[in-house]
Amino acid sequence: MVGHDGHRGGVYYVSVAPEARETGLGRAIMREAEGWLKARGIGKLNLMIRAENEAVRTFYEKLGYVQEERIVMARRLL
Repeated sequence: MVGHDGHRGGVYYVSVAPEARETGLGRAIMREAEGWLKARGIGKLNLMIRAENEAVRTFYEKLGYVQEERIVMARRLL
């Protein structure tokens, strides 16, 4: 799922079935998401990754994503 707030885009829960990994499908999904945002004039895409999820972090690093220092705050409502 990809969306934006008019300024920044976000991608949520990109997933590829285990048997389809290492086929380029994840890269293709991200290429399409980035293209969708660019076509709407959105110049930045933000991702949130759990710190312990090294495989996902490595995947995004290979695509050119970099870590930025931010504080993410949350409040559980339910």
